[in-house]
Amino acid sequence: MFNKKLVFALLLLILALAVFLRFWRLDQIPPGLYPDVAVNGTNALDALKTGNFKIFYPDNNGREGLFINIIALSLWLFGPSIWAIKFVAAIIGSLTILGLYLLARNMFGHLPQAKRELIALLSAFLLTFSFWHLDFSRLGFRAIMVPFILAWSFYFLFKGLKATQIFGLHTDGSDDKGWAGFYLVIAGLFFGLGFHTYISYRVAPLILLPLLFFSFLAIKKHSKKLVKKTLIYWVIFFVSVFIIAAPIGYYFLTHSQDFMGRTGQVSVLSSANPLKELAISVAKTLGMFNIQGDCNWRHNYACQPELLWPVGLFFLIGIGLSFFEAFRPKNWRQKDWWTLSVYWTLIFIFFGMLLPAIMSREGLPHALRSIGAIPPTFIFAGLGLAFIFWLFQDLYFKKGWRLFLLYALLFLALAGIGFTEFYRYFFDWGTRQETKSEFTQQLVNEGNYINFLPDNVIKYVLANEGGVPVPYPDGIPMPTQTIMFITYGKENIKYLLPSQNSQVLITDGPTVFVPLKYEGEIFKTLQEKFPNGKIEKIQNEFSVFRIGF
Repeated sequence: MFNKKLVFALLLLILALAVFLRFWRLDQIPPGLYPDVAVNGTNALDALKTGNFKIFYPDNNGREGLFINIIALSLWLFGPSIWAIKFVAAIIGSLTILGLYLLARNMFGHLPQAKRELIALLSAFLLTFSFWHLDFSRLGFRAIMVPFILAWSFYFLFKGLKATQIFGLHTDGSDDKGWAGFYLVIAGLFFGLGFHTYISYRVAPLILLPLLFFSFLAIKKHSKKLVKKTLIYWVIFFVSVFIIAAPIGYYFLTHSQDFMGRTGQVSVLSSANPLKELAISVAKTLGMFNIQGDCNWRHNYACQPELLWPVGLFFLIGIGLSFFEAFRPKNWRQKDWWTLSVYWTLIFIFFGMLLPAIMSREGLPHALRSIGAIPPTFIFAGLGLAFIFWLFQDLYFKKGWRLFLLYALLFLALAGIGFTEFYRYFFDWGTRQETKSEFTQQLVNEGNYINFLPDNVIKYVLANEGGVPVPYPDGIPMPTQTIMFITYGKENIKYLLPSQNSQVLITDGPTVFVPLKYEGEIFKTLQEKFPNGKIEKIQNEFSVFRIGF
């Protein structure tokens, strides 16, 4: 039984939960400000100050500019703060939930409306509470844009291809044929925008192959007029992609050294035994969903599978069903090109967006490089759970109190998954010392300490932590970016490398030395040079050296 009002109410509830989970205590969890996120903030503040909004920011191994420029807008609206950086990721993460619902609802247009709505709602719910997606929705990494772009671009792409009528699909009673061109333009704009997001998106052209292939097979049985019109629609799509992607494409043509970034450094192809490394990478990446996940505390609850075990089970069932439908002889005999395009596209997106992780050999399994696999992963999970529901319904719970009991069991299962993930993220992972250390809470505290010092105090930040120099190759190591963002605009701050410490011979007034981390040798040297100075422990967390107070 299908009830539009109930579906709409459930969708609103899921979206409300998604927004709540991505914004609640956003200023506190995750704690600190990781330097890779801080540099996005400092670049955004520089862009606001100078008006130089870049297509590509070369610092920190290079980053596409779209996310940073949106952060600049957030900082302009709300003022410089850690929250304003994370706000952008939280908005994008929330909108991804709606995009995934719409995508799943359209992809499964060959199913009865009640069934496709169930798959779409379950997929959106499971993604809403996913630790994997929730984590990256609250960090400030540009990679969170990849699932967003994929969900929305393929939603409009499937909607546009459906509207061309080449697949003969009208299960919902709507007639969108006059809107096909519009939908494909929007799909192209989203798809092209993806090249401005994150390096892993560059494999995205591969995942278009199933839709191209099956739409070509579908048009063979139609009139020449429809065939011509469909080809024009595809041209419209690709022209839209080209127009949006052209600026960054031109940038890479003129700055070829920035194209690969860090990819060559961590590629399996650069190892002594590429085939062995590739086999290990494939095994670890495929095992991340149900066996062992990312061990980096920033990306995951150390080493736990990316999917909670019931969701992992639903995922396995869903991907198994998708392979079954993709190779099912009946679908090929009956030339059910829409059904085949749906399952083949899901499979291509899943494995295609795992390629950036598979082709690397560092930090495996890697939840960040695999982030593009999130949309198909949770559609598989939603499909798997829906299949279990229908199986039990057909076996025993068809109507009456038994059907009510089945819905109650489904509600309890979802509530259990939601509560477990909610508690795990906010009350376990979010409060652990390992998490605080990984997100450099100490550097935030040091930056706040510097902010409270009077303007006339000379502040020396001693960059005694390693990291990529910013700017490359002669700049200050990346960890200082956290303090730079926190203290942006503050006067009398100087950054010194350990090799430059000897340059500080005299001080003209009250002076504070703040090392990024405690090193006894540094304080010993400062004490010898400035006998009147004093070492002070701040909040029992970090030490500074003060002169002239």
